[in-house]
Amino acid sequence: MLSPPPAQVTTLDGFGSLSLRGAGGSLRGRFSFLLSLPDMGRIEVLDPFGRTRAVLIFREGTAAMVIPSRRVYWSGPEKELMENFLGFGLGGRDLAGLIGGRWAEAGAPEAAGWALERDREGRARAGAKDGFRFEVEEFFGKTSVPRSVGISRDGEPGRLKVLQIRFNRPPRGDAFGLSVLKGLDRKTWAEMEELLRDED
Repeated sequence: MLSPPPAQVTTLDGFGSLSLRGAGGSLRGRFSFLLSLPDMGRIEVLDPFGRTRAVLIFREGTAAMVIPSRRVYWSGPEKELMENFLGFGLGGRDLAGLIGGRWAEAGAPEAAGWALERDREGRARAGAKDGFRFEVEEFFGKTSVPRSVGISRDGEPGRLKVLQIRFNRPPRGDAFGLSVLKGLDRKTWAEMEELLRDED
């Protein structure tokens, strides 16, 4: 990102990486993201060759995860999806703040349970909610957009990096629609976890 974001942001898209460490082992990977403020999102989890392993769709509080290669899906509340998949129950509004620094556009963060710490420029440099904490290690220049974010859940550390981010590009097709689930087999979360392990 070479220029400051526009004054009004409606969508964010780009690429990032995530690493997590915990008692159950470590997780590391890259992902693409498309967020439409305030509460719709699409995240594609990528394998080392850039192919899509899983698609996570958030839409106004509901969510689905699809494993395209197996033609299966899980659906339920968005926070349950994130809790199951990553170990912390964030929703689409939270991701817009965490990835893009767009806390105001995503809704009043304090009303959603966030305790934010701001720097002299008014940027959210750290925050906590329900045992989850983040601290921005580096911003993109003088903007409010995080480049590197340290995260932790109940003391288990991780790092989120925004590798590329763009603003206000119209989504292509029905990026947030759940019509993609038609013709797929619905699975329990335990079944989805087993299929994802088989993909490794």
